Amino acid sequence: MRRPARARWFACLLAAALALCGCGISPTDVQDYGGPPVISYSPTWVTVYLLRDGRLEPVKVPVVSDSAKNIIDTLFRAGKQPPKAGLTSALNDFSHYDTKTTRYSDNTDQRNEPDDNLGYRLNVIITGEGKVTKEALAQITCTIRQNKQESIWSVEVTRLFPGTPETMGDRGCFEYRNLAAPGVRLPP
Repeated sequence: MRRPARARWFACLLAAALALCGCGISPTDVQDYGGPPVISYSPTWVTVYLLRDGRLEPVKVPVVSDSAKNIIDTLFRAGKQPPKAGLTSALNDFSHYDTKTTRYSDNTDQRNEPDDNLGYRLNVIITGEGKVTKEALAQITCTIRQNKQESIWSVEVTRLFPGTPETMGDRGCFEYRNLAAPGVRLPP
């Protein structure tokens, strides 16, 4: 029994010696090396289409990321608080509910052929009362086609509720060329 008591006494003596001697590092004053590290945020800019006197006008706005969902969310937000005076939106009575991307092929006879030109269809699902006007469809379609030209070949808008769901079919921005403001060239 003497051994554990002696070991404890030796451990206490060693701890006391270390405490009295310190760890060999001399204390210093606080050193200032500048401000704290900060994550810098640089927004991505996208083009959304708003309306001026019923005509499509492109406007650059910041967006968190250039995902289709974020672009559509930004379009709806920009319509409620236009970045320039005189701009409006045909989407103010609607809300963005969801976006779904599906494969789209321009060759319907041979869908499974590897040489097909495959792209994507973006289905934008909205909610809200009333009829979705051609100006509202143009805003959504042209905004997506402007920012996702290579990957999204077709845009389909579906009003989910209230009432009976209604799908507006496949759209391309070119079909709204008569809604472009003077001097504005719309994407395909």
